[in-house]
Amino acid sequence: MADYKIDILINSIQDESAMENLRLTVTVMLYVSCILTLFVVLAALRRRSTAGVSATNLILCGVCVAIYDFGYAREINVTNMVDVFFWVRFQHLGIQLLPVLWFMFALSIMRKRDALSRFVRILLWIPPVVMLILSQTLGGLNLLHPDARLAEGGTLSLFMYDRGWAMYLVTAIQSIYLVASTVLFTIGLVRGIPIPRNQLTIYWIGSLLPWASSLAYIGGITPNNMDTTPIALSLSVLFFAIGFFKVGMLDIAPLAHDKIFEGSLNGIMVIDKKHRFMDANPRMLSIVPSLTSAEPGTPATTVLADYPDLIRMLDSGRPSAIEFRPLGGAAQATDQLVFQVRSTSLKGKSGKDLGILLDFHDITEMKMLQLRLEYMAIHDELTGIYNRRYLNEAANREVERARRYGSYFSVILFDFDLFKNINDTYGHLAGDLVLKTVAETCGRILRQSDVLGRFGGEELLLLLPETTQENAMKVAEKVRSEIESLVVVYKGKEIRLTASFGVAGLKEEDADFEQLMIEADRALYRAKEGGRNRVCGC
Repeated sequence: MADYKIDILINSIQDESAMENLRLTVTVMLYVSCILTLFVVLAALRRRSTAGVSATNLILCGVCVAIYDFGYAREINVTNMVDVFFWVRFQHLGIQLLPVLWFMFALSIMRKRDALSRFVRILLWIPPVVMLILSQTLGGLNLLHPDARLAEGGTLSLFMYDRGWAMYLVTAIQSIYLVASTVLFTIGLVRGIPIPRNQLTIYWIGSLLPWASSLAYIGGITPNNMDTTPIALSLSVLFFAIGFFKVGMLDIAPLAHDKIFEGSLNGIMVIDKKHRFMDANPRMLSIVPSLTSAEPGTPATTVLADYPDLIRMLDSGRPSAIEFRPLGGAAQATDQLVFQVRSTSLKGKSGKDLGILLDFHDITEMKMLQLRLEYMAIHDELTGIYNRRYLNEAANREVERARRYGSYFSVILFDFDLFKNINDTYGHLAGDLVLKTVAETCGRILRQSDVLGRFGGEELLLLLPETTQENAMKVAEKVRSEIESLVVVYKGKEIRLTASFGVAGLKEEDADFEQLMIEADRALYRAKEGGRNRVCGC
């Protein structure tokens, strides 16, 4: 009998020693997990400015896990009821809020957050908050933990209670959040969007572990009444930490979506480092509507097949800028939207290459202003035909070309006869109308290659490339005849006019355009002296 009692005592001592060793091991694991989780939280805090909502949700999840780890480590190392109940209540600050935060994290990563209205997102918080309040009644009403008590030896945790309908309801609600998160990641894993599958695999595993562990503990099948959920959650955080630091899953998508996209008036497109289309903001979708049906992860060469300039920009591998006009725009540059596209390398704080950002800045107004200024620089404000500055430049080019290729070139200088009388009789506005009417009439009868401009006052100059002086005389006669038959009506009064013409063709001895104009001016003078309303050659 004595030997039997001694064996029982020895076995009891051995059991207590084994339990103490297990408690020490689990405690160390929990503290280490808590420290690692807080490390991830601090790292996520540093990236919060670029990773946005996703990083914020991960930070809050990490804090909840750390609370759970620390509280459970303290719970299994105290022996009196007051302390046990305190640390159980402390743990529930993390336990009850963690599932909804986990779901919010999944929504933000999967770009589904905006699919839920603000009201719905608020409703999602009601069950966890109610459950948190119920958990804090431990030691009093015990609404969530009926018949709460301390267990006798042989268990890792001394905390015991009856698992009633309230606890099963809480478990069911928490499971809904975790299952919903896992489903979101599973859908993304199957489709490969909105982020690559290797990143989604990490999320999927991380979501599955705590859910399975929680069900095992609630079902009472864990050894020594041990709550394995904190350890499972810590492993999940470890998975997320690997993704956070190595895979970069919180870098490119939230960076593009939460910070750059929101409120941007520019079109923004994000291409990852493997040249796959990742995302585009609403403005970008209005610029290139075909992107609406493009799935993230699709090769950029497929998505931008109709825009070879953009593909070449991506292939260059360096920051650059191009001018871009979307397909389907009007033929005239003044009517079509114009964008300046700049490519920028997306890099993490460590310098890691994340991808390329294409920024589409609308420069249509600036382009229209530029075209307007260019137009004004070479056109006469009154008549809309070319001004003297442009005539000099164009004529010098034509003279040089004619000499180089041995071709012909002629000019016609003409002005209106007794134009001063029109101004004196009808007023300067009538004179302006006459000039504009003649310019419009000439524009209808001249060739597209001919250049008409206002050389000064009421003098007009016509440049005729590839035209001999003989043929230029015929053109001048045609213009003279049109002007003679022209009737300009101003305030109900008919105004008739004539013009005199001087024609000169380029000859070998003509040194330049200036010499050619001298000869045309002399021919015009002879036309005036000869009675006006006629054409004279040099």
